[in-house]
Amino acid sequence: MMGSGKSTVARLLGQALGRAVVSTDAILAARFGKPIARIFAEEGEAAFRDAERRVVGALAGPIVVDLGGGAFCDAASAGRLLAAGRVVFLDVSEAEAARRLGAGEGRPLAAQWRALREHRLPLYRRAHLTIEVDGLAPGEVARRILEAT
Repeated sequence: MMGSGKSTVARLLGQALGRAVVSTDAILAARFGKPIARIFAEEGEAAFRDAERRVVGALAGPIVVDLGGGAFCDAASAGRLLAAGRVVFLDVSEAEAARRLGAGEGRPLAAQWRALREHRLPLYRRAHLTIEVDGLAPGEVARRILEAT
């Protein structure tokens, strides 16, 4: 979920493992030539999700992937990711996510956080590993992931 620290933890894991870090949202923003919020506003979520599915399908190599919060909700993407490597769900509470996100500017789905989490949680639970991140610094989250893998 947004606000869980995915991007920061991915960078730390990439450094620790000596692997490149790939952000699916950064790839999509570059391909569309605009920020994620504008993609949603101007192209619609369906176009974004279709492009996201193609990006996930093209991932390869020994990498650390910073997925957008909805990428793992697509059945084809989730299946590919689960087969290709370790998937980690960074579980964050609503209160902690709100504190981290602030006003949620630039995050088109932030206002729907609670409903999204309810919908996505059963899908996220398919991950190989779940780390509850409330109260943990990103370095501690990364350390726990490394110890568990």
